[in-house]
Amino acid sequence: MLRSVIIAMVTTGLLLPTIYAQKQNPNDLVEGVFEAPEKVKTLSLNCSNISVLEKQAGQLIQLSSLYVPGCNVEELPSGIDQLKALTLLNLEDNNLRMLPDDLKSLQELRVINLRKNSFTHTPEVFIHFPNLREVDLAHNQLDLAESMKTLKEIKKLDFLYLSGNEISLLPEQMVDLGSLQELHLSHNPKLDLSKGFKVLSRMPSLKILVLSANQFTDLPQELTLMQNLEGLVLDENPNMNLELLLNQLKQLQNLKVLLIRKSGLSSLPKSLESLKTLAVLDLSQNEFSEPEKIRIKEELTNTKVLF
Repeated sequence: MLRSVIIAMVTTGLLLPTIYAQKQNPNDLVEGVFEAPEKVKTLSLNCSNISVLEKQAGQLIQLSSLYVPGCNVEELPSGIDQLKALTLLNLEDNNLRMLPDDLKSLQELRVINLRKNSFTHTPEVFIHFPNLREVDLAHNQLDLAESMKTLKEIKKLDFLYLSGNEISLLPEQMVDLGSLQELHLSHNPKLDLSKGFKVLSRMPSLKILVLSANQFTDLPQELTLMQNLEGLVLDENPNMNLELLLNQLKQLQNLKVLLIRKSGLSSLPKSLESLKTLAVLDLSQNEFSEPEKIRIKEELTNTKVLF
């Protein structure tokens, strides 16, 4: 995930770890619940330990991060609504279709990960989380137009993950996401990017766009409308027309970070003029020869190039 990583790459040239709500090792984190539940701040449960939460929720007064991934649950374990200090909730890889209204008690919640579930729309309880900033709904079955009715009401939302939802059109309501800085639309190969860029270009705060694994060859000319874009991720698109892409990038004056990883690339076009204003160019996990790597680095002396 990118989050503030893009900014870190610009300033340091390094890929730094993100605080995104990924899975934790449950075996490392459960034992302390039995000994001193009032001191536990992070809890990762495997499926056999869900009862721990139900029994101890009232005593987990400092719990800020909860992970319950991969248990195929269709309903939330009871007790989550009692975790008033919770800021991060990871329910990845289950079979959830809805979230109960009693979760509105989680007034400190900032990050929620619901990827790989069975949601068709954004849970309405989200609008009761005043501090919610990051929502991951990747790999669900979203009706995006319907989901926007709730998403646009999340005033502080600045990171949104919609990868793998078979999205073909971006609804006009996307422009109402006034605080959104980073948007993930990977694994949506049917996405109409020509119309999509027209919508995305009107999102006032959008700075980072992730379009990995979308199987496109030519990005539409409307890409050049994205004048506020600072970071663009095009990983795992092995058939891209690089000549066309580099020509389009000339018009993106604010672009500082470009990632084209895992795309089977063995060379770049002869002219790299449009890449010289980049702070970071990440071409790792491709198939460049050593002479080609040297050529690219010699031409992009002011750019941190990663292979």
